[in-house]
Amino acid sequence: MARVEAVIFDLGGTLVDWPEWDEDAPRRWAISHEYLSRELPRNGLPGADEYVRAMLEAEEEHWRVVRERQTSAPPEALMRDGFRRLGIAVGERELLVALDGYAQAVTGWAVAFPDAANTLEMLRSEGFRLGLLSNTWWAADWHNADLAAHGLDRLLDAVVYTSTLPHSKPHPSVFREVTRRLGVAPEACVMIGDRMIDDVGGALGVGMRAVWRRNTMPWPVPPEITPTAIVDSLSELPGLIRKWNEAEG
Repeated sequence: MARVEAVIFDLGGTLVDWPEWDEDAPRRWAISHEYLSRELPRNGLPGADEYVRAMLEAEEEHWRVVRERQTSAPPEALMRDGFRRLGIAVGERELLVALDGYAQAVTGWAVAFPDAANTLEMLRSEGFRLGLLSNTWWAADWHNADLAAHGLDRLLDAVVYTSTLPHSKPHPSVFREVTRRLGVAPEACVMIGDRMIDDVGGALGVGMRAVWRRNTMPWPVPPEITPTAIVDSLSELPGLIRKWNEAEG
């Protein structure tokens, strides 16, 4: 195989974590409702419980479509679906205000894994190009704020969120997009992520090496997908890549 020139990281579950993701979801949408009610009071806006339920359903539908079709959509699309479920027609301003409320709910929530910054620093010091590829419906600014809060933004050369693309991992186009932005051929890239299908399978499908970050989450682990390597922590990655490149001469 080619020498490794670039390393591409998944975001959630790999570089950062959002504690109690599922359990926290009602809180996030409740804050969106509260903010919308305060900033744009209007007749016909339902109570918080009904709003939260509709937005959770829209979010679940988004991820179902991602899994089954490998398509993606921006934040406004998910929000429109939520309001459609409520039987409410809204304009751009209302959508943006509701999303601003959700953004307030997630500000400062992400926790970086302890070895994330050091691993990126080490790889960067050794001359590797570094990228990020994340399946998400969130606005890029929200994720960028998380990266900046933990000092990770300055260490990445290319950042790709599927909320800005028509497809999602494991679709080949999103992997090719991040390699294009890095200026490195897929066969000279390594992808590392916590999901066997989205991260590992998708990367292998375009000719990359793929590293699975072992975890206890209930993500599918199909037996037909074999990662190039498995690590338990990000700190194992620099040594692994050095070993590969030394073998290539």
